[in-house]
Amino acid sequence: MTMIRYDEVADLTGEQAQRVRALVDRSSEIWDMPDDLDTIRAWEEQIADCEAEGVPHLAASARFGQYAIYSTGGMPAAALDAYVRLMQIVGRYGDHINPENRRGFLGSVANLVVTVAKDPSLARSQLERVVDLVEQQTVKHGDDLANVTLARASLAVEFGEQERALALLDQWQGIGSPDWPPFDANTVTREIMLLEHFDPALAAATLARRFTAMGVPPGPIDMDRRDSTQLVLLRTDLGSLSARAGQKDVAARIGDELVAQFGIDRLVRSAEIQDLLLVLEHRPEDARIAADFGLENSSLDLTEWRLQAALARSRALEDPTGEEAQLLRALATEAAAAHDARGGTDVHTRELQDVWFAGLAPAAPVTHGADADPEARAERILRAGWISRRTSPVTVESVPFSLKDRYMALHEQARSVLEAGSEEDAEAIVAATIARSRELRMPAAEFVAHLMHAFQAYQAGDHVALVLRYERAQSAQALAPDGVDPALEKAAAGLFLPVILTALDLPAIPLDRIEEIVTAEIALRAVTGMPTTPIAVAELARAVHLGQSAEIGALFEEVRTRLGAEAGDVDPFDVLLDLARILAPVDATAVPGIVAGVLRASNDPAQQRAALAWTVWGALQEGEVADDAVAAVIAQLEEVDRDLEEFGDVPGSVLLEVAARVPGVLGWLLDAALADAAPGDPNHLDTAAGAARVLLDHAPADERGPRLRDDAREIAEALDRRNGNAVQSERLRERFFPEG
Repeated sequence: MTMIRYDEVADLTGEQAQRVRALVDRSSEIWDMPDDLDTIRAWEEQIADCEAEGVPHLAASARFGQYAIYSTGGMPAAALDAYVRLMQIVGRYGDHINPENRRGFLGSVANLVVTVAKDPSLARSQLERVVDLVEQQTVKHGDDLANVTLARASLAVEFGEQERALALLDQWQGIGSPDWPPFDANTVTREIMLLEHFDPALAAATLARRFTAMGVPPGPIDMDRRDSTQLVLLRTDLGSLSARAGQKDVAARIGDELVAQFGIDRLVRSAEIQDLLLVLEHRPEDARIAADFGLENSSLDLTEWRLQAALARSRALEDPTGEEAQLLRALATEAAAAHDARGGTDVHTRELQDVWFAGLAPAAPVTHGADADPEARAERILRAGWISRRTSPVTVESVPFSLKDRYMALHEQARSVLEAGSEEDAEAIVAATIARSRELRMPAAEFVAHLMHAFQAYQAGDHVALVLRYERAQSAQALAPDGVDPALEKAAAGLFLPVILTALDLPAIPLDRIEEIVTAEIALRAVTGMPTTPIAVAELARAVHLGQSAEIGALFEEVRTRLGAEAGDVDPFDVLLDLARILAPVDATAVPGIVAGVLRASNDPAQQRAALAWTVWGALQEGEVADDAVAAVIAQLEEVDRDLEEFGDVPGSVLLEVAARVPGVLGWLLDAALADAAPGDPNHLDTAAGAARVLLDHAPADERGPRLRDDAREIAEALDRRNGNAVQSERLRERFFPEG
């Protein structure tokens, strides 16, 4: 296959030009995607397509994109593999790649080794081999060897080779590469990284001189400088180096200055935590905040031995015998030993004893048990302190890095309730999720489990369970209202009104419990910002149900007011259909006017069908219904295969009253209406009463009529007993059974 050079793309014609243009466009789109596994997979597909089309320039860019995600995402082994694959493309087709991009790919080797050397499972030979590959291509294409030299110096530091590291440092600085201008903040950072491992005092003195040369005075940092972000890191590093060199007063002064300028919450996001902890030792409360930030963002594996050592020291200073400090010391010791073993040195272990564990009481033995599993060890560490110290729950957006897979697994476990094979399985998943969410302090998972359980009850038609499970979900959500997946937050908000309307129909649900759910929802939506129109509709429904006539008008206007303000956040046509259902028992003549807007403006067929049925029913109450209007409703029922749920949001009694005027329809419509209406089910009061009425009028010999009438009366009486009035029985008699 003929390979296409980067500078030949513009001259392509025909279908090939279109295909390559599509690859270029897709590359831009992928670069804009978030740094996650989906993007990594997208890059892999892009690489395959670019190789198939013969465009190595784009394939190399895609492979570099993968490397960048792995590198910043704490996956050193995967980053190294992606980079080696990138070098293979450069080795075969380097002349086909834009020289500027190629220099960038090769120049990133200095950053690569810092990242991948953190993983002691990667052999020394692997690391040195990749630097060799880069050096070959750098020489081949005539670029300077500054980044290769810096990479080798960084490896020498990792392997404890002080003389070689210092010699390579001199060699790197002597190249004079434009990538590393003298007294640039990035250049100084890398210089100090090479010095601080072997001689903290020399590193501190060198950094102080560099600050002078860079025009950076002691005291607050000038945040208007282009390099201000890097200067915060370097100033913290200077404090840390001073502490390691025995100048703790200098370290404390720098710590005080940094906290005064930035505040601790901002500072922990601006500085290296291991450096920050040393300059905050005299400020234990601030040090605790910094340590918790470090624990949250650490991988807690063998890749971050110095951070773990700093965390261990900080926690031991506050709680010398605490399990948290002992576990962190054990982890840091194991990690340092693994790094030493790879390099055949003891430099890491010596630094632990000379710096990080200096002055601490001897560590107690740690029983590892299940800690052979890195995630189990990380969880043990976090549960020993970080989780219990948190002042807010863990959310999906704030899961600790070391346990992200476990937290995500818990979240998925909660969602799996809906797919449980049986009620027993669902209960078991909910119970397990609740227990685990409380261990990991992630109430969002408990909320999701209860919500999915509520949806399961909704699907099964278990109305009492629906209300009770929703109430539990609501309580769990209130513990972490800002930490819920937006789609699930919207789903829960959408379930609220159906739950209230269902609860009003259930004599088993006390009125004060319904009031508690409404009150809790008001407080919850004040935090989540979800629309409040459903709350107004629920309050109107409650007043209508209880016969509180004096309140209905004002509550109806409140619904209209909120709907006007939130029309873009709720479906106004759904609200109008809800209002028709709620107000029909007290003002049937108002119903056609309420749903007129649905008929006029809705594009939803189900909403249109429901609005037409309500309009015809309202005319029927006035004795003004036309036969062709009734026929239109029946025709629409036939169009949805006589499926009443598919037809739209309208009570069965409404359709039965309309259909009673058409010979030959009532039979199948009764069967359809009663198919899912269990005898005595309070939520089917309207259907039972409507069916009883048409049977008593049109089929008096059918024994179902009296039975359904008795069922309806018993339900109404039970509701009246709960409500403390006779409203439901009176309405039942007035609308359906005026004869007695």
